Amino acid sequence: MKRRTPNPIVPGSITDRTGTFSIRRRAAREIERRFEGLKAQVLEIFGRIRTYSLNEASGRVLYGLTAEELTALNGELQAALDYWVATGRQSANSFWWSTFVSEASQLGTAQTAANLTNLSEAYAAARSLAQIVMSEPYRNRVGIAQVKSYEHWTGQAAAVKSDLAQVIGSAVADGRNPKEVVTLLSERLDVSRSKAKAFAQTDITDSLRQARWAESDAATEEFGLNIAELWTSALLPTTRPWHASRHGRVYTTAQVREFYEQRGNRYQCHCSQTECLLDGDGKPILTTRLKQAMAKEKEDWRPAA
Repeated sequence: MKRRTPNPIVPGSITDRTGTFSIRRRAAREIERRFEGLKAQVLEIFGRIRTYSLNEASGRVLYGLTAEELTALNGELQAALDYWVATGRQSANSFWWSTFVSEASQLGTAQTAANLTNLSEAYAAARSLAQIVMSEPYRNRVGIAQVKSYEHWTGQAAAVKSDLAQVIGSAVADGRNPKEVVTLLSERLDVSRSKAKAFAQTDITDSLRQARWAESDAATEEFGLNIAELWTSALLPTTRPWHASRHGRVYTTAQVREFYEQRGNRYQCHCSQTECLLDGDGKPILTTRLKQAMAKEKEDWRPAA
């Protein structure tokens, strides 16, 4: 008797289609910790600048900062950014963000391996997660993803340093009240922290999706499986309509990659794709019950006003 092909393993949580909530939460906490440390150090550096009141009526302040001291201050800012954001390391050879990229990549690979093991006896008999993560192609993919992330963080650190130096330089030149400068520095760092958290969400979910597509493509090539990507949208109030409209439809990995390269689609996206098999006519092999459930989810979705 021919075995009935089961449904793909579709994520059960509409709010966490990628299954990365735990990783994203820990990443947000680490970013919070690092930016709090950075803020404390930046304010301490600024607080050491000598000030003299010129005229209480005007509120102008004279900063006792020589050109040499300004150069040294810029060096201290650079060192603070290097420590907290750009090159902070958990061990001798590990950039602090690389762990999150690695975890997301392995989770995505594990999701696809579990799903294809469920869908294909040939895949289940010949391929395991342990074999995949020890393979050279997998290690190369993760390494490339980590390098890209590292370049982002070093770029952000450079931008933050330039911004902080400009704020302090302008304050010194204009004789601005130190309390106002402290507030402004704190606000600028809070904005940078928010940008860091937004990047973190994007990078983690993108790393997971990239890992899933890569394993799906490998399975297609190695086992001749006819695989499509079943779109599973997060269907959050903030989900973009053109993302939600794809829920329940199937695409090739090439089509999915193309989508994420356009219109900033990969940024702040919580959607995922789940591998499914196609029949001889190129239609996804899904039960009527699953099709109806996904259609109902899309019908019930309401975007934010």
